Amino acid sequence: MTDRAAFLAAVRRRLAGTERLDAPAPYDWASQIPDLAQRFEEELKAVGGSCHRCTPDGAAGVLTEILAGRGAPLVVAAREESVPDGVESAVVAAGGAVRWWPEAGRGVTAAADVGVTGALWAVAETGTVVVGAAPPGGRAPSLLPPVHVAFVGADRLLPTVRDVFVRIAEMRTYPSNLVLVTGPSKSADIGNELALGVHGPGELHVVLVEPG
Repeated sequence: MTDRAAFLAAVRRRLAGTERLDAPAPYDWASQIPDLAQRFEEELKAVGGSCHRCTPDGAAGVLTEILAGRGAPLVVAAREESVPDGVESAVVAAGGAVRWWPEAGRGVTAAADVGVTGALWAVAETGTVVVGAAPPGGRAPSLLPPVHVAFVGADRLLPTVRDVFVRIAEMRTYPSNLVLVTGPSKSADIGNELALGVHGPGELHVVLVEPG
């Protein structure tokens, strides 16, 4: 018996006496979600992230609120379209300083307290944001600082992960990397004890920018 067969046989033995639950999921279940933004906020909170909902005029102010009480944070912000105007004044209002990606480089970004990026899409089903590596964006601001703030328009909110892959298939060109970020970085590799921030940011804030 191969290792794979032995593993599957052990799983079948364990499940043999387990009650099977009838929980069908209709193909179009996502269309039944009455409020995608509310569902996204609930799911993001469930995985340890924070959702901030605002209008375009209030986006920079939300960033100031997120940065409040963090001393004089060094913020690296990507020059992406979905990152709002007023980022620099918002950071200064919180007592911090801003550097821009990609000019900042990896060294400065690794030393930063907060990374600010846009997001291609957000997923109501799982509280996920999809971050691309195409310039002027990049992985570094979303991965290296201990705090990640992602701005995404409510018009980029999708019902399910399946919808994300449909959108990816429709892309004319692909970035070098696409990351589905679901909450802060988590790991339980050591002693099965859950720890945040081991392989990436330990704090995730998603700013959902809704129509005014």
